[in-house]
Amino acid sequence: MFSKKDNDTKPTIRNISSSTNITYLAEDCDLKGSLISDGNVRIDGRIEGTVIVAGDLIIGQSAVLKANIQANTVTLAGEVHGNVTITDLLELSPTARLFGDIKTKQLKIDQGAVFIGSSSFSELKSETIEQSTP
Repeated sequence: MFSKKDNDTKPTIRNISSSTNITYLAEDCDLKGSLISDGNVRIDGRIEGTVIVAGDLIIGQSAVLKANIQANTVTLAGEVHGNVTITDLLELSPTARLFGDIKTKQLKIDQGAVFIGSSSFSELKSETIEQSTP
């Protein structure tokens, strides 16, 4: 039913890991406020506020976030204006645009990605995200 076209030039975004609990914000959606999830999230729309995800977060190429983000892992292909705190891996795809500071355990920046800010590396624990949720 869904197949990839040979001429599809969108960047490869890894699939969300094993959990079936996935929250999706579509390309035509706008959210102002806080998005908090214990599972995995994919965002293709626009958010202004805060994003806290205990699992994996995928920010699609069409997404624009003006938000501080906390998550376990993040794959970014869209645009983020805000600080990002990641307990494991932050991956910036070639179309990613990140304007803010990064705190993460691991960072992967693909050629073509834009990152303006500072980065620091630490051994963050999962409890960091759990404790910061209201």
